[in-house]
Amino acid sequence: MKWLKTGRGNSSACPNCRHAIYEKKTPKALFTVPSIWKALCEQSPEGLHTLMTEIWAGLQILWRRKPDGKFTVSDLLNDVIIPALLQCANSDESRQRRSYDPFLDCYNLIAASWDSLGRPDTATGLAIPLVRLARMMSSASSTLPKWLTTVPRTNRLFWKANACLGLTDPDISWDTIMAASDNLMGTEHFPLLYLYTMLISQSIAHNPQPNSLPTRRHEIMNLVVERCCTKIGGDTWGSKPSNEFKDVLVVVYEELRRYQLEKKKLSLRGHDGEEGLVRGVWALAGWSVKKS
Repeated sequence: MKWLKTGRGNSSACPNCRHAIYEKKTPKALFTVPSIWKALCEQSPEGLHTLMTEIWAGLQILWRRKPDGKFTVSDLLNDVIIPALLQCANSDESRQRRSYDPFLDCYNLIAASWDSLGRPDTATGLAIPLVRLARMMSSASSTLPKWLTTVPRTNRLFWKANACLGLTDPDISWDTIMAASDNLMGTEHFPLLYLYTMLISQSIAHNPQPNSLPTRRHEIMNLVVERCCTKIGGDTWGSKPSNEFKDVLVVVYEELRRYQLEKKKLSLRGHDGEEGLVRGVWALAGWSVKKS
């Protein structure tokens, strides 16, 4: 009995036939930043969609209160992230699910840490990736039509794009997007490039378009930078896009514009199978710039 209950490995099973004699209790999850973040990322698509829906709702309220969009970390924590986590932790689904609730653990850790530090206007620990997510969603809200924020696959794309940046980077960086566009077969930061490409596609679909692109190079560049860098990234993305990346971006914009407006194809929306199109557009753009 001692070996069955305290031994290592599969000691709950018969050593001869491996039939399970009793079910081992699952050890309690660690209450640490990496373990809670990992548990959050492993939540069901439905659970993550619920959290994202609450974040979108909080951002809408914040935009009405501060139309300039200059949200502090305190604004995002107090009015968006903490209420969203608390709402998910208190949901009926959360009560029925299990004894361990990562949404509740995330709320407890962020709220307790923030209070203990005197509620500073900075993000620490588990608050870093969630504040970054809220900023990512906020900067995209001027490009993305409101109905798409209610679609689970779109919210899943936002979550993956944010999660690929890890736990410690406070901001999205143009350097990361440029690196992902150079290494299209890499998987680490491709979700961020995919999300960025989807936002460009939505900008083409829902913003007024000129009948034809300007013919002068600097006019084309100004149009693309304004729509694909200034409007999408705004002041919240770190570093700056290089001139070479801007040249590639012009081709990406032209190809997506041709794909949607001339070929009458649907804009990118997070559907399965769009990854190949994203990689193909960026690969073609990079090849075209290098050739010229």
